[in-house]
Amino acid sequence: MAAFRILVALALTAALVAPAGADAADRSAKRHRTAAATSPRASVPLLLSTAGAIAGDYWGASPCGGHVRVLAQLPLAAGLGPGTAAWVTFDSALGQNNLAAPPSSYSACTINFAGWRWPTAASMRRDWDMFCTTMTHELGHLLGHAHDSTRGSVMAPVFADRSSIVASCRGARPGR
Repeated sequence: MAAFRILVALALTAALVAPAGADAADRSAKRHRTAAATSPRASVPLLLSTAGAIAGDYWGASPCGGHVRVLAQLPLAAGLGPGTAAWVTFDSALGQNNLAAPPSSYSACTINFAGWRWPTAASMRRDWDMFCTTMTHELGHLLGHAHDSTRGSVMAPVFADRSSIVASCRGARPGR
């Protein structure tokens, strides 16, 4: 698997997760899953990096030249519907947030999580399966995947039932 970095930011506070290579990425993902799974008070940055590692494992690819910033506890961006739980932003060869552009042209990539849905680390842990699956979905957009209305698809625009939950998200459910 290609190594990638996730820059985790809470408001303006940042932490960097930077595996050095494929073997290091595998060890890092396992370490993050283990730490999140055993820590009942896992911090937001650890939860974000754990979900990011699982999402990277799911896709087996490195979006945005290996650099993705993840922001949590945000107000909704202008123009988004009130039920929006997360969204991506990126620059591309065809303009901002244009999924028609080749994914290799994406830069300044950010995954944003809405504060109304996941305002705290406790809320992320309680809703882990959906939070982790949403991270996987958003990373999919940064790999160029559009919404897919097929039942059970991780790229469904709305998760109407549990059929879209990523199996490895269930396996890394953080402690309470």
